[in-house]
Amino acid sequence: MIERHSVGRVLVDHFFRRFFDSDTIQIDGETLTTVVRAVSVVAVPGLMVSFFLQNQYPRRPLWGAIQDQYFFVLFSFVVMGAVAIFEWEMLFPDRLDFLILSPLSVKPLHMLAAKIAALIGFLSLFLVSSNFFGTVILPAVSKGHFYRQVYAHGISVLLAGLFASLFFLALGGVLLCVLGAARFHAISPLIQMFSVTALALLLLHYAKFGDSMQALLSEPLGMTRCVPPFWFLGLYEQLLRGDAAPAFAKEMAHYAIRGTLIVAAVVLLTYPTAWARMRRMAIEGSSQRRQQQPQWLGRLVHRLLRRPGERAVFHFIGQTIMRNNRYQVYLAIYCGTGLALATACAVTLQTSGHNVRPALSDEGLHAMMPLLLFWVIAGLRTAFAFPFDLSAGWIFRITGVSVSECAAAARRWVLLCAIGVMCGILVALDLAGWGLRHLLVQAVWGLCLSTLLTDGFFLFQRSVPFNQPRMPGRTSLPLMLTLYLGVFPAFIFGVIYMEREMEKNLLKLLLLGIGVAMIHGGVSLLQNGPVEVEEEMEGYEGEFQLLGLS
Repeated sequence: MIERHSVGRVLVDHFFRRFFDSDTIQIDGETLTTVVRAVSVVAVPGLMVSFFLQNQYPRRPLWGAIQDQYFFVLFSFVVMGAVAIFEWEMLFPDRLDFLILSPLSVKPLHMLAAKIAALIGFLSLFLVSSNFFGTVILPAVSKGHFYRQVYAHGISVLLAGLFASLFFLALGGVLLCVLGAARFHAISPLIQMFSVTALALLLLHYAKFGDSMQALLSEPLGMTRCVPPFWFLGLYEQLLRGDAAPAFAKEMAHYAIRGTLIVAAVVLLTYPTAWARMRRMAIEGSSQRRQQQPQWLGRLVHRLLRRPGERAVFHFIGQTIMRNNRYQVYLAIYCGTGLALATACAVTLQTSGHNVRPALSDEGLHAMMPLLLFWVIAGLRTAFAFPFDLSAGWIFRITGVSVSECAAAARRWVLLCAIGVMCGILVALDLAGWGLRHLLVQAVWGLCLSTLLTDGFFLFQRSVPFNQPRMPGRTSLPLMLTLYLGVFPAFIFGVIYMEREMEKNLLKLLLLGIGVAMIHGGVSLLQNGPVEVEEEMEGYEGEFQLLGLS
């Protein structure tokens, strides 16, 4: 008989590995590789920024040093918040855990204890790794009271990250207790998207207004009290300088301590109840009937897609995204990032003395259309590239559906999503007071960008969505950096310039439409060209064709 402590250790190891589960092909050592990569990603920025700041000291002024301290507090807050959002539903046991483990001789209390232990280990791993280098190197390069600053830095950044992770854990627990597991799953994507938007806006706010820290933290504090990272910056200054700390530090330090205690108490109260709700739903099943697809949507799909294979894949895409939380997380991250960039461009903060007020930027409003369309289509392309249930891919072969039909259905699905986003942007611009002429230009540009970006991202897509094997480590980091740091900014500024030019001369809209139609026609001919059988079936041989039974 396996001893109790051995069962507990196996359960903790199981739950910990579940945090790093991948939908790609599992190979020996992949979990360890994923852990090392994730830890490296969150640890390197603190190391690089600390070394970059060594030339700024000891001549760094007081508010310049406060700006540096705020970066590390904010980085810890954002990293732990992002980790909690990415693992949103895995913070609680899912239905698969309960269905597999409940029939075994494992007591529910032991499962709960193992999940809590794995969760603590998971969050501690990222909390320590994201703050280790900054805690050691920044006090060394600042050439101040080393041990006192290590103490102040370590306490502040660790509490900031702890607060962020506990906040999202408490938010999930409250929603589960109030709404129930079924409704919680339904609204989770929206909560994740707006949470990513808030975290990204904090980073963008620092990039834009980091040099104005003194104006933002001068009396009266006003809305600054509502920004949690400032709380832990005040705690940092209070621990480091004591009575010599700036005026904002004492009040903010109280908010930091009270806020952390409150979210910790909420987690302790709601997590067991949320656990019980998830367990009951897994065992008894959801009593709610699955919502049927609206008839008007089905008729629209059948009008747009004539071939049965395209219709089947079109519905398959929607149902897969709705059922699988991992794809919803990918889309929430991309859409939240695009929404944050669009908001940061469209809404600016104007400082007048000690008063800070929001205002709309005309140039930023012009950037909303390309920003949101780019990130939505890029997110869908990323989601489609991650495989799901590869061993069932044989169904696409025996039904006679060609890969070209599947790829065409995927492109049309993405195009309709982009057009829906475009309509939402037009409504927002109309509420902002734009005239008919400007809205017409935005509508034409939205259709053109939706078509071009869909063609560009899916130009070489010759596979069934969610069913193309993907080996770990195949992503080209230099290519991704070139796309998002090199091509993307030039693309946005170019679109803004051309939008303004076409608002002056509407005749250029006709030329734009003709040019986009010609490009789309050429791409369609290229995509609909003959494809060799071997190329169509690439990735569908071996264990995937044989359902993993070879």
